[in-house]
Amino acid sequence: MNILNLEFSGNTLRILQLSENKKIITRDERKLSFNILTEQTLKKKGEDLISEFAGIIKNALNDDLSEQRITGILISTEQTFLNVFPVDFNEDQSSINSHIIWELSNYYPETYKDFNIKYLRLSNNYFNDSIDEALLIAIDKNVIGFIKTLCNGSNIKIRNIEIDQFAVEKCLKENHPQELKENTILIIGCKTKRLDFSVIADGYLKYYDYEIFEGKNLRNLLFRQMNFYITGFPKIGKIYLYGEENTKQVRKYVDEAVGNKMSSLINYIDGDNDVKFSALYGLALKNLG
Repeated sequence: MNILNLEFSGNTLRILQLSENKKIITRDERKLSFNILTEQTLKKKGEDLISEFAGIIKNALNDDLSEQRITGILISTEQTFLNVFPVDFNEDQSSINSHIIWELSNYYPETYKDFNIKYLRLSNNYFNDSIDEALLIAIDKNVIGFIKTLCNGSNIKIRNIEIDQFAVEKCLKENHPQELKENTILIIGCKTKRLDFSVIADGYLKYYDYEIFEGKNLRNLLFRQMNFYITGFPKIGKIYLYGEENTKQVRKYVDEAVGNKMSSLINYIDGDNDVKFSALYGLALKNLG
């Protein structure tokens, strides 16, 4: 069975479907009249939005949707809460879970129970062997519920929900496996008003951070960030970028900051510079496995 893969990015819907031999069956990008990031949209959940979504899927797939489809869902980091903080992993699991929830409640004291939560241990041992950094990943249940409502109205069953910054690593493993084996990698995700940074070493996520650059000088921000990564992670051998229309501009500033051509675009197909689909392609590869 070919698994459908959908990406919600603001008011853009991206659609990607691969065959078992990784050939693209469907690749499309459509504009929605709504943005799932806005509270107004999440409260609306009207039949008109469900009908609009179903119509777009039908047209893109040339399918009447009479048979149920399985889909992977990709969302942007902008649609999540992500935070890194120290955790004592010598504690029992119950204490660790309580610490994670307490951390989220500091930011959302009234609504922290309205999130689906998981965490990743970064294993960078910045502090000592037991106190390590953890990446908290929290997604508003209202966002998940809204996406489920849209999919249910189109006879679509959700297989998994992934985040673009972490799904794109699968695309790198597919197209640049040797680079990942030989280098510490910096991944930069480029959104309209946000940049996400991940450091991958020995095949694992070791560091994560982000910047909101609305109203800031993007070039100065990137010079500061690159100085931190190059001096703080001296073994970084390659920088990969993906994302929206500003990705190539970000790459230009990154190259200026590091003084050489360390950066590359994460092309989901060799020779294709449309890096907006890179993370979705990574999710599609994951779902083929």
